[in-house]
Amino acid sequence: MFIDYKIKNNIKCMGINIFSKNYVSSTNDYLNYSYIRDQAPIIVLSNNQRNPRGRRGKKWVNFQGSSLGFSLCLKFDKSLDQYFALSHLVGISIIEACRSLGNQKLTIKWPNDIMQGDKKVCGILIENLIDTKNSFYSMIGFGFNISIPDNLINFIDGCPANLNIEKNNVNLLVGTTSSVLLKNISLFEKSSFKYFQNKWNEYMYAKNKNVILLRGDKKITGKLLGINHKGELQIQTNEKIINISDINYSMRLLE
Repeated sequence: MFIDYKIKNNIKCMGINIFSKNYVSSTNDYLNYSYIRDQAPIIVLSNNQRNPRGRRGKKWVNFQGSSLGFSLCLKFDKSLDQYFALSHLVGISIIEACRSLGNQKLTIKWPNDIMQGDKKVCGILIENLIDTKNSFYSMIGFGFNISIPDNLINFIDGCPANLNIEKNNVNLLVGTTSSVLLKNISLFEKSSFKYFQNKWNEYMYAKNKNVILLRGDKKITGKLLGINHKGELQIQTNEKIINISDINYSMRLLE
């Protein structure tokens, strides 16, 4: 969709900087410019991303006028390992933001795909840049499918769908998602991961179902239990419970 003053005004009231371009290669790529990144917290908006990226270098399809893509850059004055739960917080925040805007039916598929039923409606790309041993930048890219026509969306890999959200609420999606994420980060810093572990498991896609996880020639089959206190995915196999921290596994349901 096109970025307009309604979206920008909703962000400005949060005290977050905004950088907007009509065309970029990808909003995450634009944060490679230090003069943009150093304005963190900052949101990079674009009407059209020529080369948006997903996890593991996969291409994320972005249709001008039918997709909503943006990046949020944050600076943390602590080490990266203290924020092991950042990916989990992002997924939870999208679910909670969309719930506040009227969509109660979203779930999180490991590690952080946002699902509507069995269809993917939002992709996330998190890229971290170490500044010093006690500080880092996190560039968080969001890609929402909003109104991609059926004749186009049916040709996209990964079983995508459009997010069910009222047209008037689409303008609130960037600001609401960012606001909820900032609140959840603050809560995480003041408390423990236990609260968010429970939240993630509550919102989890395919919980207690049999799945197969694949990465190259590696294969893990079993029942999906949830995440543990370290944020690791837990799979019950025939022999034992396996804990998985590697986010590069792909997952699909078994019949």
